[in-house]
Amino acid sequence: MQCLRPLTASIEIQELREVGCDWSGDLFGYFALGHHDPVAFIRAVNAEHDPNCPDEAQQVYQGFWMEYPLEIDSDCYCFKTCNADIEGAFAVTYIEI
Repeated sequence: MQCLRPLTASIEIQELREVGCDWSGDLFGYFALGHHDPVAFIRAVNAEHDPNCPDEAQQVYQGFWMEYPLEIDSDCYCFKTCNADIEGAFAVTYIEI
């Protein structure tokens, strides 16, 4: 059995930032947990953050990431791409700006 998301479900968009020495960095793009329709993802990004991303599906990527702490006992995390079959991997949809 396969569960389908309702068409009215919203996509929670999060900022993707480059890491700087002061633990904050420039905006690098946007991402959402899960694999989403590319056009719906771009529309959600534009609605929430208004970066005026073009409606071009080939600029949206889907993959799998893992989360790693930047330092031991740190609240700051980075993401690394990985294969879907690795323990701890999660699906993402993202766009780089």
